[in-house]
Amino acid sequence: MTLKKGWMIMKKIEKLVLNIKISITIIMVFFFFIGCNTSSSNNPECNDCGGGLIDGYLYKKVTIDDITSSLLEIDSSISIDECIRYKMDGMDFTEAETVDNCCCTIF
Repeated sequence: MTLKKGWMIMKKIEKLVLNIKISITIIMVFFFFIGCNTSSSNNPECNDCGGGLIDGYLYKKVTIDDITSSLLEIDSSISIDECIRYKMDGMDFTEAETVDNCCCTIF
């Protein structure tokens, strides 16, 4: 009888350990997705990376909408998908320059 009870206790412990491993795995995956907030890396605006303004400038990858707005008046050499450092006055760009590293990839 003692052997059977010991075997049953071992099976219960194995089940408990398996449940704990599964729970830990689920929690780790949950925190991974929370910690890897992809909003700044996939957001073409990139305004929130690095805590917002960096030395008064915002950073973004240029889109078609930017090209058709006042951006080309500031710098006609800027093209789509380049990263720019810029300032805006309402809907118009007041300053813009191409930078090598967009804040989305720096931070």
